[in-house]
Amino acid sequence: MTRRSKLIVQEVALSAVLAAGTVIGIPKLTDPNAAANYPLAIGVFLMMSAAFVAYELITGKPS
Repeated sequence: MTRRSKLIVQEVALSAVLAAGTVIGIPKLTDPNAAANYPLAIGVFLMMSAAFVAYELITGKPS
């Protein structure tokens, strides 16, 4: 694995954690009976992953 691909994998993992935390975790902290919005979490994850990968591919230097 190249350095760039490792960074992209780390960014995708980070976006998964952030999406789950913000869309599912924070509402559950404030109200334990709140419904989890999984489709929104998946959408946020996909958009964040796409943004991180696009940024890395556009601005990253070749390894």
